[in-house]
Amino acid sequence: MQKIKVIIGASYGDEGKGLATDFCAAKEVGNGAGTAVTSAGYGFSGGANMVTVLTNGGPQRGHTVELPDGRRHVFKHFGSASFRGSETYFGRRFLVNPMEFVREYGELEALHAAPRAHCDPQCRFSTPYDMLMNRMLSEKSGNHNSCGFGIWETVLRYSKGWGLSFGSFCRMDYDDRRAYLVKLRDQYFGPRMKACGIAETEFKDILEIFYSEGLLRHYLEDAELMQRLCPLAEEGILRAYGTVLFENGQGLLLDGMRAGEEDFTTPSRTGAAGAVEIIERTFSGADVEVLYVTRSYLTRHGDGQMENEIAEAEMSRFMPGIGRDATNATNRFQGRLRYGRITETGGLADRILKDFSECRSTRGNLYRPSVMVTHMNESDDIETGQLGERVGRLYLSDGKTVSEVQTAFVKPWKTTA
Repeated sequence: MQKIKVIIGASYGDEGKGLATDFCAAKEVGNGAGTAVTSAGYGFSGGANMVTVLTNGGPQRGHTVELPDGRRHVFKHFGSASFRGSETYFGRRFLVNPMEFVREYGELEALHAAPRAHCDPQCRFSTPYDMLMNRMLSEKSGNHNSCGFGIWETVLRYSKGWGLSFGSFCRMDYDDRRAYLVKLRDQYFGPRMKACGIAETEFKDILEIFYSEGLLRHYLEDAELMQRLCPLAEEGILRAYGTVLFENGQGLLLDGMRAGEEDFTTPSRTGAAGAVEIIERTFSGADVEVLYVTRSYLTRHGDGQMENEIAEAEMSRFMPGIGRDATNATNRFQGRLRYGRITETGGLADRILKDFSECRSTRGNLYRPSVMVTHMNESDDIETGQLGERVGRLYLSDGKTVSEVQTAFVKPWKTTA
């Protein structure tokens, strides 16, 4: 019977999903002793019977894993269990980006080992034109509601009928791929720029890159390399692994279906639904832990509403242990990282349990909820006891590596089947 873990952000993202994914992987490769998991045993890629499924969004995610020897990586296009030997599988709702795939592949190869990956042939894919259009619109509006990776642009383009599956694109020869991209650039993005009021004089430097032969050639080369390094495979391949980790991007409060926040969310389902779809199509009788991750306080990038937000001047009062966030630097697309308090956990627990209620099986899969609270050393606002009591299993972390994660609360799990 497969062991399955689903890692989900409980709020606005940036909660510690990289640490949580690494923790789940470490437990499964035998590095646990008692309630703690050590930082030893980072295997060569492909050395573990494990795969990490990226279920939603695209490479705008930034999931950080730190190794005990000081190596550190922010995972975007690969699963955060890669250092444990896990392979990566791009689920059909993940937006692949060949340029980002190749860039991160090189980083991981230099840092640790060449990662291994497979891709669902139904995946949609982003182009550099989606990314550049995204960046021009962000600069024009002045809003901070994007990561600059063209996620919204990609989803919008597909919704208007301008999109192929990545599998179909891979089956084209070089000339047909080039012709398809040129048509997309000129016949879709050209009129879209005019409709959005983007003038050549306003973005001369970006448009010079946009229409350059060099950008087109670069993308085609990266797409070909990704095809060689990342074979297409149907979901059934997941049954070949003993452990399957589903690593979501973003968080529950950024779900694309969240009413009133449509302009400041992500165009995907950020809760358990996407993972459950794959699990129910693929597995029977599996043991599934659904792990929701939160910091001991709230964080949010960009614009939009935020619960219990506090001013920067108050941070030292409510978060006395907070340090510099090396992953979430201020940038022109997202702005600064904002902070808020979790003064009571009732709403957080309600949000988690509401999402978990979607985890129901017709195939004998057993779903069990748990929660991890990270950055415990930075704020003492949160009351974790009630959270653990309501959810059923609680992990706490006050550090950057899995050796600082402790199982703090366990009661008999309530399951859905």
